[in-house]
Formats: sequence, C-alpha cells, structure tokens
Amino acid sequence: MWPGRWQSISKLKPREYQKRAVKEALRRERLAVIMPTGAGKTLVGLLFVETLAPKVKKVLVLEPTRILVEQTYDFYRRYSDLDVGMYHGLVKDESALKRKVLVTTPESALALGLFDVDVVVVDECHHAVGEDPLRKFLEKVGAKYRLGLSAHIPSRHRKVIQKLIGPIREWRYDDPLIRPYVAQWVAEVYEAPFDEEERSVYDEIEGLRTVSEGREKILYRLALTYLSRDGALALKESISKKTKLAALLSHLRERVIKLRDLHKWEILQRVLEQHDYEKALIFIDRVVVARRVAQLLGAVLITGRRSVEERKKELEEARKARILVSTSAGEEGVDLPTVDLLVIWSNASSPLRFIQRRGRALRPAGRIPKSVVFIVTPDTIDLDLFVEGVYAAKNAGVDVGVLTGLVERYARMGVRRKILEFLDEPLPEEWIAELTGLPRSTVQRHLRILCEEGVVAVVYTERGRCYLRSDLLPSFAENRPDLFQGGARIKVKTDGRKRAPPFYLRSVVVSEKRNGTEYVYTLRVNCYVKKEAWPLLRKHYSTPAVYRTWG
Repeated sequence: MWPGRWQSISKLKPREYQKRAVKEALRRERLAVIMPTGAGKTLVGLLFVETLAPKVKKVLVLEPTRILVEQTYDFYRRYSDLDVGMYHGLVKDESALKRKVLVTTPESALALGLFDVDVVVVDECHHAVGEDPLRKFLEKVGAKYRLGLSAHIPSRHRKVIQKLIGPIREWRYDDPLIRPYVAQWVAEVYEAPFDEEERSVYDEIEGLRTVSEGREKILYRLALTYLSRDGALALKESISKKTKLAALLSHLRERVIKLRDLHKWEILQRVLEQHDYEKALIFIDRVVVARRVAQLLGAVLITGRRSVEERKKELEEARKARILVSTSAGEEGVDLPTVDLLVIWSNASSPLRFIQRRGRALRPAGRIPKSVVFIVTPDTIDLDLFVEGVYAAKNAGVDVGVLTGLVERYARMGVRRKILEFLDEPLPEEWIAELTGLPRSTVQRHLRILCEEGVVAVVYTERGRCYLRSDLLPSFAENRPDLFQGGARIKVKTDGRKRAPPFYLRSVVVSEKRNGTEYVYTLRVNCYVKKEAWPLLRKHYSTPAVYRTWG
C-alpha cells in the first residue's frame, strides 16, 4: 500500500531492501534499522517521514553533528516536497522551528524542549547510551513513531536501544540484496569541539600567524596543529622548553597551562563505548599525548623509543591486549596485530600515512564490521588536515571510506572557506597561499576542485593567472572590459574515438594576443561533449580570459 507514495521521489528509486525496511518500520511504528554504510539509510528515513507527514503535526529528525544536520536537510529538500527546516548551534533560525519537519541535533532538541512531536527519526542511533544527549532526549520525547538508523549497534547496548526506540532489524553485510552497494568497512567522523577558552587561545594564535612571516609563521602554524590535532598537553610540552615557539607564546603561557589537557578524550571514550570490537588501535602522533591516553585506558603503548628487546616484549603484550595506542612508529614496518576498530586521533595530510593506517584495519569482516573513526576538531587546522588526508589518499588510489558529500562539506567549512574569503578580487595562486598560510600544494589542489565545481573562475590580469569567485565575474567583467576582448584562436583536441557521445574532450588550447603579447595556454577539461554542444563550447571559450573547467 505504500510504494505508490514513494513514486513522488522522482530522482531516487528505492531498492528492495529499503522498501522492506520502511514497510516494517511503518507496521511496527517503532524500529531500529541496522544497515551497512553506503546502503542508503538516509533514504529509508526520508520514506518513513514522507509517508507519515500528512497524518501528523510534527516530525523531528536528529543528527549527531551540525554537518550531518546540514547534509540531511539538503537531502530532504532535494528529494522531497516536505516542509522541512534546519536548526543547530550555528544556524539558529527560529522560523525553522515552525516547519512540519525539523532536522536538528539532540543538544538543540534538548535545549529547546522539543518533546511534543509525533515522529522522531534518529540517525546514528547507537549514540543513545550513557550520558549522551541523545539518550536524555529520547527518555523525554513523547513520539509515537520512532525510527533509529545505524551501521552497527554493539550487543551490550541493544537493550537500551530497544527500550528507547524499538525492536532491532538488521540487514547484514553479506545480505545478497545489499552486498553490491556497500564497502567492506565502516568509516565515521566524530567531532571534538573546543570549549570557549580553547577557542579563544586558538584564535589569538591564528591572529598572530596571519600577521607573521617566514619561520615565525611556520612556528605559529605548528602551535595551532599541536593544540587542535593532539590537544593542549602537546602544546604545553612544547612551550615548557627553551625554544623559539615558547618565546613567541610566552604571553599566552598561563592561559595555555590552564587549558584541559585532552579535548578529544571524552569523544574517544564515547567512540570506544559505542562500538563493538575485539581489538582497537588508536593512532596519536605526540608521544606525551599517546602515553597519557594509554595510561587512562590501561592500554598497551607502542612507540619508537625502545630497544630491540623492549620492542619484542611490547609487541607480545600488544597481541594480548584489547586496546593499543600507537605513535607514528606503529605505521612504519612494525608488525602490529590486525584490529576491528581503528581510531585516528591525530589527523594527517599524507596519503602514505593514510594507507599505512588503513592497513591496520584488515581483520576479515564477520559478525563485527571493521570500523575506522576519525576524531576531528571543527573549524581548525585539524579539520583541514583530515580533509587534505582524505583527498590525498583518494588521489593515491585509497578509498578511506568517508562519504564524499560529508568530506566536501567539511572542506567548505575549512580549507576552502579560507581560500574563498580572499577571492573577492583576482589573486595569483602564490598570493592565496601567502594570505591563507596554507601550503601551496594544498591551495593548488583545492583551487582545482573549486574550478571544477564552478565556484571559482580563472581570469588573466596584469598579475598573470588569477582566481576569482565565480559569482563576482559579472561585476568584474563590467569594471575591466579591457580583459574581456575576443579575437582568440581556439583549437579543440579530442582522442578521436568514434562513439556516442561522439567526442571525449581532452583539452582546449587557446592562443591570443593582448597588449602586444601572445598568450598560449591549455585548458584541461576531460569530459564528454556531444556534437550539438560544440557551438556553445566555442562561444564559451570565445573570451578565454575567463573560463570554468567543464565536466
């Protein structure tokens, strides 16, 4: 009786197991659905909400982080006609609270007292344990219809989930209906935000980095990395010695000392509490931080500072232990035991390190899925390192398992936001790197992606090849008509393949003369172009001073 309604979602066709999950959830009224990452749990939630929305007054969709709130909100807006709103700590839109469907976080739902709702959909419902805000909210909400969604619910938490949400229905990795759509392991991102004082200290160091040059700029960046990636304990150790960094931060010393040592500690505890695992491995770069975490967990610590005999004993202990904490030495040729749960505390931008770390999570999939969890500090260099690491790993041919849309949203919050802040006028690549304080290779990579997405355009000015936000192109062209004169000769190169679509466009070679100088450059495109689209293509490139990458 339900599939007829689902035809209104014209751009998505529910798979058979998704239909079955929704039908069972509607029949039972309360259900927790377990499906592997990539199986399309968000669509299951949307179909559930879309079916019930005409019959009820209020629907609440709970996501554990603000980034997932925004992603789910966009998904609902794009693929349904529901009256949907979004609310979280940084987007406090009061009008959204009046919408029939509200996507928000458990923290916001608790603070606003949104307990009088008819339907609640809980994404990542395995979080509803211990002192998590999600559990506190579910204990108070009066919703008749409840749907939980998760990739895995640890066995020790199933009674709690059944009480708060409903019976558990699991679609396993080896289900033939699901197997073609899912990866062999689960990747998750947990956010560990700064508190008010940590944010204040971070912002002050960031301000100093912005106005500094040379070695000082590098040292300030290191301080920001230590604080956001590893924790204040790492920064405290660095400024306790007589170093240049300690001198630069001497005026902040007392404030840094008062900061909590490990702002990621509570999140790590939550990760370990919310996952089933036979053996877990936690990667932390700084030895002082790794040692503290290992002590708190009663775990085996693996570092590079050991003799041969000590290392042999260490690895024997590692094979017996349930939780391991390793510094970068654990990535470099050490025969660590395979694990079910890999936790990345210290994010890295190197693809090699991503590959090495991924190699630790190779236990064959069985009852317990393999999981990799990244702990990131929002709006900091730590987030930038995470994004860079994912992109670099993918370029190296390694899929780290994080959903592409999620990474793109994090990128817009971090590196790309920094770049776009300066592109209200045309700037060369090297200037952008200098202004943002980012490595030039990082700037190059993200400028390429931004051009491919059409967010940024390339313009040629007296400064040479420059970048500008695409939405500013009309006003820029109006103010600088001298840069937008035609007369260019255009040569289109294809690979000569005779099949539909008829041509695969490799590049466009542009040659033009301006102010007595001839400019010749190649625009790499890499996309299929149908024959009838060529006139538009030629028109598009008739003013080659400005272009967006096609494809």
